[in-house]
Amino acid sequence: MKRILFIVALALTACGKTAAPVSALDTAARRTCMDTIESRAINRKSVAYLGDPAPVGKNAKGQLDVPVKFSAKNEIGMATSMMAHCTVSPDGKTLVDVAVKESR
Repeated sequence: MKRILFIVALALTACGKTAAPVSALDTAARRTCMDTIESRAINRKSVAYLGDPAPVGKNAKGQLDVPVKFSAKNEIGMATSMMAHCTVSPDGKTLVDVAVKESR
């Protein structure tokens, strides 16, 4: 019986997605972007990040492009889904630019 449970547990574990390893630089850039989103939100506690994190890319200047999908409540308390595209310095610590669009 224990062997069957072990096999079932192993099979369930194998069904999970394997994500690409995320570097410390990507994590720092994503945290910089998320901190900016939260600091600019009308209701900071209403910010929720949606889906799996998209991969961080690099532009021609070596800056990091970080896409983040999130939802937040607006002035009247209605949640809206949005997509932020942050441009972060090559070291991942300074926000260069952010563009936010409503997503559907």
